[in-house]
Amino acid sequence: MPRVYRLGRRADHHAATRARIVSAALEIYREHRFAGASTRAVAAAADVAPATVRNHFPTALDLAVAAGETVLADLRPPAISMFEGLDTLAGRVERLARELIAFFDRAEPWWSIQRRDPELSQAWTGISETYDRGFAELLQVALGPLGDDPIAMAVTGTVVGPPLHYALRAVGQTSGDAVDIQLGVLIPWLEARLAAGAGVASRRRTNRAFVPTSADGTARQS
Repeated sequence: MPRVYRLGRRADHHAATRARIVSAALEIYREHRFAGASTRAVAAAADVAPATVRNHFPTALDLAVAAGETVLADLRPPAISMFEGLDTLAGRVERLARELIAFFDRAEPWWSIQRRDPELSQAWTGISETYDRGFAELLQVALGPLGDDPIAMAVTGTVVGPPLHYALRAVGQTSGDAVDIQLGVLIPWLEARLAAGAGVASRRRTNRAFVPTSADGTARQS
């Protein structure tokens, strides 16, 4: 039993040290960008030896990926569970839009940092792709019977995505007002499309997959 206890304390210490290193790296990214996060700089900020940083994260990319994963988890992106109990298209799409807008507002400081730092943006490519996959899955669940309709997916992803939202914010709309406008445009169009059975016809006309809009508003190539 004592040995198990010591191993448990060692694992806790390892996790705490790792978290401190990640936190230090994130602070450096905020102030000095990715280029400023040298092993020596991160070690000093985390109050550990440079060798300790290298033991946890052999390369700067390894550290950046871990830091990006921490940021994404801390921002609490919307999850499929948010649709529980919602059995209408309008209800699911409204929940999706409002949860996404809350997420966009939480994430805006980090998106700004990423946009101005191409090296960090490149290092976080995999994190952005994880977000994109999750976003596409949320769209499919929210749309229900229209989830296989690439046109409905593309329109919904655009209307509830960052570009339109921030365009509305730029002309003086609050986040709440902006999402009301987005839903006012989107839900009647989706309900009319569903009633007309347009999704089936659309799937026959195109085999193109939906290309999700990334967190920074850029369309990603599939």
